[in-house]
Amino acid sequence: GPTRRDFLATSAVTLSAAAYAGAGRKPNDRVRVAVMGLRVRGKQLAPAFAAAPNVEVTHLIDPDPAMVKPALDALKNPASPPKAATDVRTVLDDKTVTALVVAAPDHWHALATLWAAERGKHVYVEKPVSHNLAEGRRMVEAARKYKVVVQAGTQRRSQ
Repeated sequence: GPTRRDFLATSAVTLSAAAYAGAGRKPNDRVRVAVMGLRVRGKQLAPAFAAAPNVEVTHLIDPDPAMVKPALDALKNPASPPKAATDVRTVLDDKTVTALVVAAPDHWHALATLWAAERGKHVYVEKPVSHNLAEGRRMVEAARKYKVVVQAGTQRRSQ
């Protein structure tokens, strides 16, 4: 069966394709991804997204600056090293960022997704997507309103 790495690569490609289609991009344009939450999942996801065709990890975001170096090391010397940030909001204001990967603690998932959607960014959000139905409904409404793709990472179900 598919491995976890296969799933992550597929997710990255899916998000990339959605970003191309949603933003009217050409196939050789790069999707510029910021990764939020680096302690565990973000450190695992950053290299998976970076390995996908036409994807560049542009930012590594964590309130603890000590989390950046291990995540950067996991990328294995990218041609263009990502910038470090402690506040996702400043990164979301960067018009060159195409998508946000939300791997922060669970209580940040819904809010970060809403902030990203409002700024026209596509989102890959880890599970659980939200703490309750109201948060989840707002995430769906934001994706539709701002015409962005929001993909939830539910590996066992997706595999």
